[in-house]
Amino acid sequence: MLLMSKSLTPTRVTVDREAQTFTLVWADGHTTVYPLDGLRRACPCASCQGHGNMHTLPDPKIFALPSLMRWDNLRVEPAGSIGLRLIWDDGHDTGIYTWERLRAMCPCDACRASQSAQHADQGEDDHNGDKDAEGND
Repeated sequence: MLLMSKSLTPTRVTVDREAQTFTLVWADGHTTVYPLDGLRRACPCASCQGHGNMHTLPDPKIFALPSLMRWDNLRVEPAGSIGLRLIWDDGHDTGIYTWERLRAMCPCDACRASQSAQHADQGEDDHNGDKDAEGND
């Protein structure tokens, strides 16, 4: 049996149509709040992202953009044990938002700072790997 870590285990999913937000409360106590329009723009499906970008996370700035549409009839369905399928007012329903992706896209300040630090560390590791046999860049 595959067990998910607490950081990837949701305990509550809430859509607030009035506030236009989608909220996940995780088992580790963290809360993620997405603006609905940002979440729609971040749809991970091939139609929205292209086949080559389906596993690439969107720029976090996408969640700070002004809303272009109001989402009043969003439906949420389980996608097995891996995440959720969101069915949007515009009829789009092919994006599977995995728990891992939803957590990784968290737009809160703490998560964004953590993501920035991880990217900086990865860039440093990549740079360190570019040295020749004598240790030169």
